[in-house]
Amino acid sequence: MKKLIVSEEFKIYQNVNELKDFEQQLIAKAISFLDLSYAPYSNFHVATALLMENGEIISGANQENASYPLCLCAERVALHHAAMRFPKMKITLMAITAKNPIRNDLGPIPPCGACRQVISEYENILGSDIRIFLKGDLDEVMELKSVKQILPFGFDSDYLFNPSA
Repeated sequence: MKKLIVSEEFKIYQNVNELKDFEQQLIAKAISFLDLSYAPYSNFHVATALLMENGEIISGANQENASYPLCLCAERVALHHAAMRFPKMKITLMAITAKNPIRNDLGPIPPCGACRQVISEYENILGSDIRIFLKGDLDEVMELKSVKQILPFGFDSDYLFNPSA
């Protein structure tokens, strides 16, 4: 038997003012996109802003459907939009924010498992980690160096292909 220990260190900022101006601006953009979220069933609104390598900002907001499996998460909306507008361009920073009008006590919200997998895929495609800022209603902001910190054993194409074939 082998034992594997996985350990990660995260940065937690007490508020956005501790961040650089462009990081604050990206989080503010994500927050402004919350109004574009369509979440009549869960009241859980999520928005994402991506900072592309060329300085462009790509947005995404969750879109619910009465048939829950057809819902789209904000992170995936933004990532697929970025891939269509700027194929192969690196994403330098991602801001994810969430709110629930029924509650006002949400701290930094991590992406769901499906979004973690999709972010991981884009990191692989682009050959570059994506820094991620997470923000809820509360002042705290969490920074991830890469989605690998919260998905250390991501599934990728290495499992699908036989390299010796």
